Amino acid sequence: MKIKPFWAIMLTVVLIWVANYIYAEKHKLERPVFLNHYLDLNLKNEQYIPFYFITNKDDTSFIQFVELGNIRGIPDRFGENEGVEVVEQFGRYSLKRVNIQFDPEAFVTSGETVKFDNMVVHFSGNEVATYSIGQIVFQYQKEQWDPLSFKSGSVGEYSETRLNAKEALTIESVDTVFDDALQDQFLIKLHSANGVETEQLRPVLESDEWNHAKGIDLREMNLPLQLAAGAWLNVKSYADPALHAVLDVKIDLNGTTEAGESFVTRVGHLHYYPYMTKESIRQVIEDRTEVKAHE
Repeated sequence: MKIKPFWAIMLTVVLIWVANYIYAEKHKLERPVFLNHYLDLNLKNEQYIPFYFITNKDDTSFIQFVELGNIRGIPDRFGENEGVEVVEQFGRYSLKRVNIQFDPEAFVTSGETVKFDNMVVHFSGNEVATYSIGQIVFQYQKEQWDPLSFKSGSVGEYSETRLNAKEALTIESVDTVFDDALQDQFLIKLHSANGVETEQLRPVLESDEWNHAKGIDLREMNLPLQLAAGAWLNVKSYADPALHAVLDVKIDLNGTTEAGESFVTRVGHLHYYPYMTKESIRQVIEDRTEVKAHE
């Protein structure tokens, strides 16, 4: 029996639709996927913190609240869709952001540092999921006199802060709370500079560009480092773009002044707007789920 051309076309259309439907279902996310977040948060600051996650394009769910141990975080629900903002769309997926405020003071005592690697997220529709979130740290940051004055800084995957020594001092160690978690993915260089010298590098760097940036890699540096009064120091930091992470990293310069006073100078590396592409979205999904993401 011959099939009429009209029905042949209709059959082809139906088969294509079924194939596309099966393909779409195969690559559909069962639940949202969170990016890594490495956040060193000051208990005294009650700011909203942005959290980024990937959903299916047609996902309209929102976050009710999150939990880090006993510490609860509440989203800023201002705006449409209960405060969930679509940052960018990548084919069948959307990158979204929600701003969350924590109230940890009732659960963290002065002088204590509390770390969390997992976050429980309560979605609308009574859906609850636990995520490996990177690492979130809560601690009190003491206010003290600082012999290094801040002059300028930048933010992004590459960050540079310029400091000036108010008096002669010695820097004995440099560290962050994420030294173990971000080994070889978050790098630091120190560079002695004059008062006007600065390096104009792009916020997003390839590793080769970072390798050629001025300064000595902290991993290869022999501390202590002595600075005379009036000397300049550039603190440079670089986050591997493959992290695809939100960062609030505090770099601590620990030392002693010539007068014998101990100090800690804290330099921030802030990266609240991760640069994502179709390829990086695909990589994050495949790293964190069993879904093979395709556009």
